[in-house]
Amino acid sequence: MSLLMKRYNHTEDLRILKSNDSLMIGGYASIEIVDKQNDLITLKALNEAVHKYMENPKFRNVMTNHSNVQVGEVIKSYRDNNGRLWKTEVDDVGFFVVIKLRDDIEKAKEINRGIRKGSLRSFSIGGQAIHKVKKTNPELGDYNEISKLELHEVTICEKGINPEARFDILKQDKKTEANNMSKLEKALAELDSLMDEVNSLRKEDDDEKMMPDEEKGMPLDEEKAEYEADDEDEKAEYMDDESKAMLSTLDAGGIEIGEPADRVVIDNGKPRSSDLPVVKAFNNDELETLDLSVGNVEKAYEAFRQEQLEKLAYDNLQKQFEGRFTNETSSRETVIAKANYDAASEIASLKNEFTLLRKSLTAEKNTIIKAQEDSQVQLPSMDELAEMDWSEIHKMVGGQ
Repeated sequence: MSLLMKRYNHTEDLRILKSNDSLMIGGYASIEIVDKQNDLITLKALNEAVHKYMENPKFRNVMTNHSNVQVGEVIKSYRDNNGRLWKTEVDDVGFFVVIKLRDDIEKAKEINRGIRKGSLRSFSIGGQAIHKVKKTNPELGDYNEISKLELHEVTICEKGINPEARFDILKQDKKTEANNMSKLEKALAELDSLMDEVNSLRKEDDDEKMMPDEEKGMPLDEEKAEYEADDEDEKAEYMDDESKAMLSTLDAGGIEIGEPADRVVIDNGKPRSSDLPVVKAFNNDELETLDLSVGNVEKAYEAFRQEQLEKLAYDNLQKQFEGRFTNETSSRETVIAKANYDAASEIASLKNEFTLLRKSLTAEKNTIIKAQEDSQVQLPSMDELAEMDWSEIHKMVGGQ
């Protein structure tokens, strides 16, 4: 027999049985179905495990997320205000559990708040599988059947492995309900008051838009005249500033230079001063900090002259260096070309060309000789001519 320590999460609807300082909840902690870990705990195994688990009240542990913090205990039964009796037992569906939450530690209070808000609504069971075998079912497929186990704890969590193991609040404390309703009603009343104020403002705005022009206050003609007067004043002010911006200044010699007397920038239809400096014409006498004596002017010219001479010398050197560098580069390229020249290869190529030329000339010579031989006529001797008749002589001469 192999033993397997494992957490069995079987989520079923959690039910809050009582909600005051001592919270009562109830729901199925395990149901006879195949869970997310492909395990199925039989009702018989659950019945035996729960019976042993409930024997000693000290060991009816209720944890949170399978931690080592006990946040409550499993009780045998609880009767609500409606007279209904809720019992911890294994029925035809599964293992139904009734739990009383602690209120003396902060962790339990945190779980209490999570249950009331609805973020915690699932159960899990933790235990040790004593007997576990693999089985196959046409509807369920392959799964592990646990026919014997030890139940060590019931835990409260957000979502367990068994999708049906969830719980509800079985009873809500009236005082708590009254406080919640009072807060809700107060919030709704404030919201209604705010909406009434908004609707009132909207109505006033709509009424003003629909009001005739004569009832809005100033007649149209007077309003237009006042607007035109304000516009003229603004234009005059603008023209004054613009004229100021275009005033020309005179240098010490009385020559008009056309620079503005002040820097004015038009911003959103109105002039404002600029941060740019004002440029004025001036003569040498106006600059008290500048010494333009003859000696200083000569020193300045000498420095300028030396600077220009250095530039000319630099330009001449640059031209010389460029020519020298070009010659060196060209010479180096010639040396590299000579080093890479393959005379033997070129000689072999020339020999091959000469051989081909010789063959071509020899063939042409033979052709000419043969043509000459074919064109030569063998003349008969005088004795042979004397013996020939006229037809033979005619044939020899005509080539036929």
